[in-house]
Parts: sequence; structure tokens; C-alpha cells
Amino acid sequence: MDFPKQPILESLTPFTRILFAILLIISSFAVTFFLGMVMASPLFGVGMKDILSALSDFENPVTLKLLKYFQVIQSFGLFIFPSLLAGYFFERSSKRYLCLDKPSKWLIYLLTLVLMLASLPLINWMVSVNDMMKLPEFLRGMEEWMKATEKEAAKLTEAFMQMPTVGSFLFNMLMIAVLPAIGEEFMFRGLIQRLLKEWLGNIHVAILIAALLFSAMHMQFYGFLPRLMLGIVFGYLFYWTGSLWIPIFAHFIQNGLVVTVTYLGQQGIIGGDYENFGSTGNILVILVSLIISAFILYILRKRR
Repeated sequence: MDFPKQPILESLTPFTRILFAILLIISSFAVTFFLGMVMASPLFGVGMKDILSALSDFENPVTLKLLKYFQVIQSFGLFIFPSLLAGYFFERSSKRYLCLDKPSKWLIYLLTLVLMLASLPLINWMVSVNDMMKLPEFLRGMEEWMKATEKEAAKLTEAFMQMPTVGSFLFNMLMIAVLPAIGEEFMFRGLIQRLLKEWLGNIHVAILIAALLFSAMHMQFYGFLPRLMLGIVFGYLFYWTGSLWIPIFAHFIQNGLVVTVTYLGQQGIIGGDYENFGSTGNILVILVSLIISAFILYILRKRR
């Protein structure tokens, strides 16, 4: 008679699982990044010693290719691989552990799509509020560092978002929308939120902490507030639906919409101020956005 195999690390306490997950993330990223460096040299014709020094020149086409390559490597090494490995070690099934075996009905996906579209004015308003953030005088040095970091991130984003061809658009959809939606939701909702819930015993605190980590991870301080709110929404979508595919879908819509609108604007297919798509200073529109978003979230919660 065959007995079902027990998970390899089933006996670990919740806190020990968190420590193991951290070690797994660091190890996976280190190994993947090292292998990526080794493979980058023959792929791009750049010596390993020159790779790191070349990554700061955003005007160089080879540099952009390298940066996009490492962006893809990061999605796998930092987010996807460790989450899948943790699922196997903790439950012998990554699919079951990460709640990828629980598809939702089409209505849930439709409501999620409407939610992400309806919330655009509200999220963009949060961006403008975040931009007005001022730290106390004694933290002036930190604020200047944050602004400099934000400026460098904006330069990199602007370089990434240049899409002269359909091929560059499709690659950006993969790099900016598909892989981050899968990887970051695997990590922050599927793994971290679950581990925090097991350790703290409170799903709401777990959702908040996971959202804080999710927003902080992007290292873009003047977008911290809207990312925090999105992280909270993704966390509750996962909690209420029981399927990780729903926050993955919501995350994909959020990122993919930016890539699509930017591409259409650059091609002249849509006019106007496409870079500020969804932004408005009209308080009534922002209020309607809030009401519709809250109503859809209420419906999703009731359907739990």
C-alpha cells in the first residue's frame, strides 16, 4: 500500500518557515543572477568585468538590452523560482500551496477588470498626493537621496518604455506586465502573505505587511502610497477569492494598461496627453472612482 508522501518541511514552525523562505529567496536570486552573468557575456558580447560598469549608460542600445535581460532574470530568480520551491518544500505541491489550483468564475475576472479600470483616477490621484510628500528638516538628506533615486528610476523607466516596433511592445508586455504580475503575486501574496498569516494569526495584518513590503521593494518612494493601496487590494482579492490567479490578473491589467497606452501614444494611434492616462484633477471623477471601486470590492467580499 502506498502512503502519500509528507511535505519535506511540514514540521517547521511558521516563524522558521519565514526564515527558510528568506534564505531560499536570497539563494535563488544569487544563483540565478550568477548564471545570468555567465550567460550574458556570450549572448551580448560583453566581458563579465565590463557588464556592471556598462549598466549605467541608458543611451547605449546594448546597455538597454542587458538591463531588460537582467530584469527578466530578476523576475525568475527573485520571485518565481523561490516561491515555487517554497510551495514544494512546504506542501509538496507548488500549485496547491500557491492556490493556483483554484480557478475563479468569469464574473470574478470581469469584476476585477472593471475594478482596475474604474480605480485609475483614484490611483493616479494618490500618485499626486504622494508627490507632495515632505519629510522633516532633520531628514533632509534622506529626502534628497530619495529624490535622486526616483530620478534615476524615472530615467530607466523612460528608456524601457521606448517601443518603436511591435516586437518591442510585446517584449515589454512580457517584461513589465506578465512576469511581474506572476512573480510578484507568487511572492507577496502566495508566499509572504500566507506565511505572515500563519505566524501572526491575523489575515488583515498579514495583508498590510505584505503590501508594505511589496511597495517598498520597488524602491520608488514617490509612488509608495499608490503601490501600497494596490498591494492591499491585491491581498484582499486573494483572500476573498481563494485564487492567486485573480490578483495576478489584476496586477497584469494594471501594468499592461500602462505599456499598451504608451505604445499606442508613441505610434500616434491615440492622441492627447497619453502619458497621464487616467489622471484627473476633477474631484467629482475621483470620488466616483472611489465609490465604484469600493462597491466592486464589496461585491467581491460578499461573494467570498
